[in-house]
Amino acid sequence: MHPPLLSSGIIDLLEADPRPSFIVALTPHPPAVVYTNPALDSHRALLDVIATRNDENREMWEWMTNLLPQRGSGAPSFSFLDVWWTRSVVQDMVVIGANESGPSLEPPRKVRLDVVQDHHEPLPPRRAIPVPDPASMVAGPGATLSASQSTVVPQDPDSMALDFRPKSTPVVLPTSLDDRVAAGSDMTQSLRRSATDSGWLLPDAMSEQPSFLDVIYSIDWAATPLGLMKSWPATLELSFNQILADSRPIAIYWGPSYSTIYNEAFSKLCGSRHPALLGMTVEDVWHESSEQLKDAMRSLALKQKGIVEDEGRFFVERESDLEGTWLEETYLKWSVAPIVDGNECVGFVHPVSETTSTRLWERRMKMLIDLGEVLVTARDVKSYWEKVIQELASVEPRYDIPLAILYSVEDDPDSAAASSPRLGPARVCRLAGALGVPAGHPIAPDTLNLQTGEDALSSLLRDALGTRYPVLLQTKDGTLPQTLLKDLQWRGFEGDPCRAAVICPIRPTKSENSMGILLLGLNPRRPYDNDYRQYISLLSQKLTTSLASVVLLEEETRRGRTAAEQAAYDQAMLKEKLDFQTKEANESIQMFEVMTEFVPVGMCFGDFRGNITFANDAWYKITGYPGTGPIGNQEFLSCVKDEDRQIIVAEYEKLKTTRNVEFEFRVKLQSNLDVAAPLTRNSPSFEKAGLDLAPIDEIKERHVLATAKAERASDGTIIRILTCLTDVTAHKLAAEEAVRRAQQAENLKRMAEFATVGMYDMDLDGRLLGANNVFFEMCGLEKVDPSEHLIKPWEACVHEEDLALLNEKLYAMELEDKPQNVEIRLKTTWTAEDGAGHKFLAPRWVQATLMPVRSTEGVIQSFTGCLSDVSLQKWQLEREKQRKEEAIESKRQQENFIDMTSHEMRNPLSAIIHCADAITATLTRVQELVGVGSESLKYPKQDTEMRDVDYGTAYLYAAGRGDTGSLQCEVRKLVESSIDSAETIVGCAQHQKRIVDDILTMSKLDSKLLAITPITVDPLQMVKEALKMFEVEARRVDINLSMVVDKSYRELGIKYLDFDPSRLKQVLINLLTNALKFTKTGPTRNVSVAISASRTRASEATSSVQFIPRSEEFDDEDYEQPALRGRGDPVFLMFEVKDTGQGLTLDEKKSLFQRFVQASSRTHVKYGGSGLGLFISRRLAELQNGAIGVASQPGVGSTFAFYIETYVPSESSIREAEEHAAVTRAAVIDTERASSAHRKGTQSGASGDLSTAPRSDASPKISGILVVEDNLINQQITRRGLMNMGFTVDVANHGLECLEKLRKTDRFVQGAPSLGGMNGSATPAAVVKFPLSVILMDIEMPVQDGLTCTRNIRELERTGMITGGRIPIIAVSANARMEQIIEAKEAGCDDVLVKPYRFPELLEKMRIVMGMVSAGE
Repeated sequence: MHPPLLSSGIIDLLEADPRPSFIVALTPHPPAVVYTNPALDSHRALLDVIATRNDENREMWEWMTNLLPQRGSGAPSFSFLDVWWTRSVVQDMVVIGANESGPSLEPPRKVRLDVVQDHHEPLPPRRAIPVPDPASMVAGPGATLSASQSTVVPQDPDSMALDFRPKSTPVVLPTSLDDRVAAGSDMTQSLRRSATDSGWLLPDAMSEQPSFLDVIYSIDWAATPLGLMKSWPATLELSFNQILADSRPIAIYWGPSYSTIYNEAFSKLCGSRHPALLGMTVEDVWHESSEQLKDAMRSLALKQKGIVEDEGRFFVERESDLEGTWLEETYLKWSVAPIVDGNECVGFVHPVSETTSTRLWERRMKMLIDLGEVLVTARDVKSYWEKVIQELASVEPRYDIPLAILYSVEDDPDSAAASSPRLGPARVCRLAGALGVPAGHPIAPDTLNLQTGEDALSSLLRDALGTRYPVLLQTKDGTLPQTLLKDLQWRGFEGDPCRAAVICPIRPTKSENSMGILLLGLNPRRPYDNDYRQYISLLSQKLTTSLASVVLLEEETRRGRTAAEQAAYDQAMLKEKLDFQTKEANESIQMFEVMTEFVPVGMCFGDFRGNITFANDAWYKITGYPGTGPIGNQEFLSCVKDEDRQIIVAEYEKLKTTRNVEFEFRVKLQSNLDVAAPLTRNSPSFEKAGLDLAPIDEIKERHVLATAKAERASDGTIIRILTCLTDVTAHKLAAEEAVRRAQQAENLKRMAEFATVGMYDMDLDGRLLGANNVFFEMCGLEKVDPSEHLIKPWEACVHEEDLALLNEKLYAMELEDKPQNVEIRLKTTWTAEDGAGHKFLAPRWVQATLMPVRSTEGVIQSFTGCLSDVSLQKWQLEREKQRKEEAIESKRQQENFIDMTSHEMRNPLSAIIHCADAITATLTRVQELVGVGSESLKYPKQDTEMRDVDYGTAYLYAAGRGDTGSLQCEVRKLVESSIDSAETIVGCAQHQKRIVDDILTMSKLDSKLLAITPITVDPLQMVKEALKMFEVEARRVDINLSMVVDKSYRELGIKYLDFDPSRLKQVLINLLTNALKFTKTGPTRNVSVAISASRTRASEATSSVQFIPRSEEFDDEDYEQPALRGRGDPVFLMFEVKDTGQGLTLDEKKSLFQRFVQASSRTHVKYGGSGLGLFISRRLAELQNGAIGVASQPGVGSTFAFYIETYVPSESSIREAEEHAAVTRAAVIDTERASSAHRKGTQSGASGDLSTAPRSDASPKISGILVVEDNLINQQITRRGLMNMGFTVDVANHGLECLEKLRKTDRFVQGAPSLGGMNGSATPAAVVKFPLSVILMDIEMPVQDGLTCTRNIRELERTGMITGGRIPIIAVSANARMEQIIEAKEAGCDDVLVKPYRFPELLEKMRIVMGMVSAGE
């Protein structure tokens, strides 16, 4: 047989046939067209009619499919659409062909078929129509039908010989036995399809191919462990004969070496390795899986029964002349059963079945289902492309999508060239996404112009756009250029490039152009077989159908939007037309209504039954009918007198025969109706005509003249009746009205004469037209007749300063046409007399009313009004204003007086405290020396110089040989008495300071100027500071002073809170002062301060005290604290000051917490005090949203408790508070170290220099202190105290001297210009500069005050005239108000120390400020 005939299939014959032909698959049910040749594809009308089964071609489909009884018989003919069709049955396929002529008995009409082709051009790709089984998507891969099964479904083993390649390519296992492969290569034959890869092939009838038994007999079995075939055991021969007759692939592994023999079906799985694998071991056959097989066989050998089954994936090595060696992905399902002979396992049977098609179908169908579920969510084409590439990228495993390039195809808007017959229309491809392609790769440019592009990719895509089916590209035939595959990032099997790809044009419908192109790389480890072709076909259909849905959805959306826009436009046009017509109708109605409103005649429309549909205002006024709506059933007759109603009815009856009627009737007052509603329409014609109709409720009857006219239709029936009413009552009442008006004018004139206000009438030029007597009296004018004399009262009587204001009001009255009011002064005086007989003279103030008067033409021709005397109110207002200014001035003077008093009292208090401290320190030192001196007196040393003996010893030595013991005791008593006196002085000064503080606080409370300023502080530290202030006093009177922290405070985890520490400390000081004062004389002397916290407000149920009710005056808005407004999440702090003093009785407790009130009259006599402390404490607690209370028992003691509302601070505030606390702690430690060193130095006789005392790292050294103080006493005391502590001190009397002293310090830059009066001379280099560390600045000083001096120093720092950073400045002043403290800090002071103070406080303040300034820098 000729060799080319072997490779020619039925598809190739039909492809070359010029007659329209197609193939119908009978299975699976229902039958469907699976193939059409190019001749039928070119005949579009014929293809569309027969491709799908319907009612039109039902007879032809019945002829084509009714084949079961005639299978194998001749090919009958059938005429349809004037074409004769013939059929041929091949197995389960029917080949249908068209013929131009039918049987000779009935020659058909010739039909011209356009199937002439140039056979030199390449044939177009064949079309394969898949036959999807509806059950395949549900029943799974086992029920699906592959492309090969849709064409040929063999039912017996013989039929399998029609196709040399099975549905899944056979497994070819790799081997290492190259010699045996070469020896057996001539016995194998390569099984390949034709170049067209048709589904059907002609049977291979080559007789030269050796049979499988010939191959078996040709093997040299002696060279194998099995030996010669004639020596094989009977069991082996029997088993081998059984597998030879079996059509399934089966192998036998015999003996301990597991030698392999297999049947012909298994040899197809071996591929080119057959027959080299015959007789080889299992390791040579199965390489990677050999251990698994051997383990299974060992297990079965032990049991000698049972079966082991498994399934796995294998990569089989393939060879091809064009493609070389490549691996093929294969899935095999196998089982192993033992061969037992005489209770001994001698071998194993290994049946193998290939499941590649099933597993690949499952994997690919899952991908298609997932893709379909995602694509249905796309709402436009752009999102469709995105979802396609996203879903392809998410496919796992990636074996079937190693490469994907998606282009959207659209018309080129920038191309002006016309469509080319050769290249097609001007279309451009835009890259929508790519997988496995690096950026900038030539295989996936961002844009491709298919008309102008000459590269290989453009040519491939252009050709693919002309087809409707996927186009296969292969590297072996050059259709897929190797140059395009370089440097790609393959997504499938690592390192395996694609050997083939398909281009799928995505065309939504048959009539449309392709909207996209998908270039999909094929799995390099799978052949492009029927299964793969079916998968690509389904993928193409899925993309096409889903894109068609998106396009239809977009089109429907666009159509809906267009329809909505058109509907909106039509509606707008109809609305515009309706509005226009409505506007015309309304304008006509409005014109008619306006006309009727300006006609002083009542008009109405109605019918002959008495129903009135329209009436103007004049009609309602004339008839007096209540309401404005339509009137039915002759209801208006209720307004007509009873005797005239029949007249109206009779006259309307006449209209049936006559054109118009005229009659007269009377309108009566309706007593049974409510007062008529106000008319909705005005009729200005009445006013213009001077006609004033009296209301219906003020007259007995109204005479009306009526005229009625009927409007008739063409048949004579009455359509409507127009009735006009004219009020003729005015004619009868004209004379009566004139008399009434004259009487009314006379009455008004009389009333004006007796009025208490001045009434006038003037023209626009200011000429008086008329006025009453009061007007002349107010203006101080002689009463004359204005018609005979020219009088202009405004120019003559109004004060010159108010004349301009009056003219402005007159102009506004004329311009706005509205009444105006103005207060002016007249040149006349106003006199009043009080109850004591005192007379007061003041300018006369009047309130003038200006009302415009219009003429009958509506033009303002004059104005009228009245003058009301408001002199008394003005005088009272001036008095109140004067009193208010006096009160403000009095308050200012009071504050100045308090400030001055506080300043003048604090200044000497500071000197008193400092001197008392110095006296105490000196006497304490003398007291220590007295003890030392006694020893020196007993054993005097003659050679001791006088300068080496202290003054106490010298005094005792100089006393002679008298009674030294009594003298020493007397001296000690004098010293102790002096120390006690000095401490008493300090206590009195401190008490005086508290009184001054209470006075300042009371002043602020009375003026409602006391403000709560919350800052972030440690509550425990505030209590400790308050207790520290009383340590010396408590120690002196032997009082145990302690602090107790409640567990509720610890449980809340409180460290810092926001509240006003100064006000809290002020309350604690007041309570502690009272506690110490009333406890120091008792037998038990204990004073404790307890602190607790809670999230809820304290009450008498949760506290041991009875709280005082809140003052009513604190509910006033003036007492609201803006700083506390809006704060949430409060924490309530409770403080309890408990003492063991004398206690309080019930009557004494009632008088507590009141201004200047003490518990009893004995309290002031025995303990002193002003009675302000508890009152101020109550006010301060209430200002902080708290309360204060007391619990006491006589003879036991008292407990004063109060709570305040605090708030949780922010994180930043807590950090700042911790930094400040660290600086303060360092300063306190340095102060304590310095004081300790000072005490030790004093006790040992050293100088006790505090400036050289040990310091912490956080606190800088204080070298020199500049004291700026105008009070010489305070200046001297401060200087001496600081020098005694070891500091270098310099003084200045005022601000200018301070600036001059600053030039001589080490902080001033030499050569800098002068400032503030300093001379510009440079300081000599030989002069030792003062080491300035801190400045103590007084505020109130002559020449230049402290605040101005501070501002000048800060200006020097800003201009670079000061070195060493910021100079710490502490304002030391007696000005203690918060406003003054804030003013000092704003001027540049770092802190404020209020006089009086003590030197330890000054030292601690200096160290704190130094630390803060150092930390800030």
